[in-house]
Amino acid sequence: MDARIYPHLAAVRDPLQLHNYDLNGLQAVTDEARAFLIETISKTGGHLGAALGVVELTVALANQFDFLKDRIVWDVGHQAHVYKILTGRASRFADYGKWGGLCKFLERRESPYDHMGAGHASTSVSAALGMAIARDLQHQAHHVVAVIGDGAMTGGLAYEALNMAGSMDLNLVVVFNDNGMSIDHNVGAFARTVTRITSSDSYNALRDEVKRVTRHVPFGSEILKSLKHMERSVKDYVSGDGAAFFETLGFRYFGPVEGHNLQEVVNLLRHAKTMRGPILIHLQSVKGKGMGPGIENTFEAHAVSPSKPKRPGAPPRKSWTKIYSEGLRELMAMDERVVAITAAMQSNTGLSPLAEEFPGRVLDVGIAEANGYCSAAGMAVGGLKPFVTIYSTFSQRAFDQLIHDIAVQKLPVRIMMDRGGFVGADGPTHHGVFDFSYLRLIPNFVHMAPRDEKDMRRMLLTAYACDDGPIAMRYPRGETDVMTLRGALEPIPIGQGEVVRRAPRGGLLLIAVGSMVARALEAADALAEEGIPCTVVDARFVKPLDEALLLKQIGRAKCVLTLEENVLNGGMGQGVLAVMAAHDLQRPTRLLGAPDAFVSFGSQDDQLRASGLAAGQVEETARALFAQVTGVTHGRKRRSA
Repeated sequence: MDARIYPHLAAVRDPLQLHNYDLNGLQAVTDEARAFLIETISKTGGHLGAALGVVELTVALANQFDFLKDRIVWDVGHQAHVYKILTGRASRFADYGKWGGLCKFLERRESPYDHMGAGHASTSVSAALGMAIARDLQHQAHHVVAVIGDGAMTGGLAYEALNMAGSMDLNLVVVFNDNGMSIDHNVGAFARTVTRITSSDSYNALRDEVKRVTRHVPFGSEILKSLKHMERSVKDYVSGDGAAFFETLGFRYFGPVEGHNLQEVVNLLRHAKTMRGPILIHLQSVKGKGMGPGIENTFEAHAVSPSKPKRPGAPPRKSWTKIYSEGLRELMAMDERVVAITAAMQSNTGLSPLAEEFPGRVLDVGIAEANGYCSAAGMAVGGLKPFVTIYSTFSQRAFDQLIHDIAVQKLPVRIMMDRGGFVGADGPTHHGVFDFSYLRLIPNFVHMAPRDEKDMRRMLLTAYACDDGPIAMRYPRGETDVMTLRGALEPIPIGQGEVVRRAPRGGLLLIAVGSMVARALEAADALAEEGIPCTVVDARFVKPLDEALLLKQIGRAKCVLTLEENVLNGGMGQGVLAVMAAHDLQRPTRLLGAPDAFVSFGSQDDQLRASGLAAGQVEETARALFAQVTGVTHGRKRRSA
């Protein structure tokens, strides 16, 4: 960080320093933090909008709480960028999201200030509730604050935790950063005035005194009920239904307050930490504050991407998400029973243009994946053809619905898993490397993965035609080569694999699926130059596997290497071994895939390399396996000049 450009921010060596700052000093830190974020994230790319919406809140929290002693629990994690800056990590933003660099979210191993990891959403209130219970049972006295926002209040887990926290009457502060992603706005001078009154020292001293006196006078309980009713009625009048809703759950509600008014946020937090019981502060903020009026509160404010240089002469490419969107559009135009469901990811899953073209047939359930899957089951019962379009990592949040509500009843729900495999800078909480395993273990499920645009379009037709049970398709983050598709495409029969490169009997067999088929073909070409004959099979389906094809090709080979962008435990490779064992077929076999570990954030190439799946590594493993079996050592042939 350049102290000449950001002198006030650079001077903050410890967040406790901000306890001594006046409003002018806090405002200077706030302004520089916002400018620093815009400068750095615009260069590296990444989540930006949500963090810009809580700059004032973060500085106010630092002014009122001890970030090391008190527990500040963030939800979602990319709201916490300024928190990272104030806790000694500003210099690391140059390596934001890079291998070995600064995590895009919160990670307990990264800093003692990160009290709870945060990657997915709607978890903060529940985690903070657990911390408050632990504090009280151990007779400790620190504060616990949950900051929830950026759509996280649309998740059911948040409400389950609010309900429990209110019933337990714990000392807990929940800050709801409402940036327009969930509860509607209702702002105004009168609302702010009432909040200032009801959170002031004099008001709360009077309130406590009334409570004390009414315990000792006739009809005191009735008087207290009337005063509570009066307070709630005034709040409801100026705040809409927010106050009534949260106070019904047992919270003292304050808001809505303008989240960018530093003075008001500081004052409200100062008063909140002196109160007993669960407190909910409702702030209204602008997502992407400071990015300009054309970007603020838009989808573009959520995240920014660094510019990528175009490779001269490179073939045209298209994102997998775009291919999916185009294919689904054709199905929706053909059959009005086709509907799409997503969970707060309408734009990122390519459904936004379809929502405009087919009103009422693209449904966004918010950050509530379990509801998305369960309602899709109901739609299937009702005669619709639901395509649930959710990132692989977020589908994990609805595992019970996948089993109980869909698979047990053999309902034809189509599950389209975007971001299958490694996802780069978003890291361990977002990798889609478990779905092969957790769907393979569920009876009645079909699961497939395309290797190119043509296969993806055909698999969409396969999913559309599948009416006797659930079917899933996973596809990776990123782009693939554009293909010219001629003629009518046909569905791929369920469970049908394909030999995509054939070699004479007695060679090496590579069995790959999805994104790894291209890597297997690349390796086979390189090994063939060394005299190692390689056959490549695209499994296409991880469940059911094409047993007849596999048995035939394994029988022709000397050894077998499987490749998948999924954890090895329970994955396709272990499925191949099970097929071999069931038929007493023995061949030296090696499995390549994600390790039994959470692979760190970085580039997708970094993550593939850490898993032994990078270019060159596959050839090395295959070469060693073939040498072990044949006793002949091969080396890469040198090309003549």
